[in-house]
Amino acid sequence: MDLTHDEWEAHVAKKVEEYRSIIQGTDIYENCGNRVVESRTTHGQLVAVKIQPKKWFRRSEAAMMQYASEQKGILAPRVLGCYDVKPNMTVTVTDRVPGESLDKVWHTLTRLQRETIQDQLKEQVQEFRKYTQPYIGRLGKTKTYNFFDRLHNHDMGPFDSEEEFDEWCFARVKFPLQQAFWKRYLPKMRDKKPSRFVLTHGDLAARNIIVQDGRITGIVDWEYSGFFPEYMEYALATVIHDGIEDWWLPVLKKVLEPSGYLRSKFVATIKDRGW
Repeated sequence: MDLTHDEWEAHVAKKVEEYRSIIQGTDIYENCGNRVVESRTTHGQLVAVKIQPKKWFRRSEAAMMQYASEQKGILAPRVLGCYDVKPNMTVTVTDRVPGESLDKVWHTLTRLQRETIQDQLKEQVQEFRKYTQPYIGRLGKTKTYNFFDRLHNHDMGPFDSEEEFDEWCFARVKFPLQQAFWKRYLPKMRDKKPSRFVLTHGDLAARNIIVQDGRITGIVDWEYSGFFPEYMEYALATVIHDGIEDWWLPVLKKVLEPSGYLRSKFVATIKDRGW
């Protein structure tokens, strides 16, 4: 479902009143100003409530999660509401996915259970890649999160082509020798076939994968999501994110299709500018 901003605002406005009272609850996760709590609505429905500073929040994040939840085979929670609760805070209410985050239980699992979860995650990523858009960005051809930005307060795009995205990235390269190198190699790195901009979660850390009884029940936190070239899921996990658990990274490398040495190197070069 490809909603415009106005359509999305109208959709979530209908849900606001039911969820206005659910800021308190049992903490699920808290980090860097973001807090997720488990609570119940006035009708007794179990929900997850994400509270975060407005300056870091994009409503398109909620739209991306809802889109993912509506696609067959993708284990994303439904978005039930999204609204401002204070001048500087925003709340997103979703289904409470049953189970615990994988980082809390991985070390208690047997080898067979780990391999099974690894296979399930690979299947999820394959499901992501079934859903595409003809641009790099978010639903409705809107901007997406600039994950190269350390301060978390800038966006990027949308981009009509991989070449346009590469040019934007190239502008972040600092040094003349690097510029000369990448100006030569970037065109060779692009696939000659038409680019596929696939649904990308963007942060497949173990803490964002919910499991129960040896099964993945949900993939949460779609903050970095969008439609990107196929290499980006791997590059984000292995190059961009510093918070991926060390013990989890080797598993992700088995799950995700490698981006290639030069692509990873280019992403690392751009990240240096952001940091």
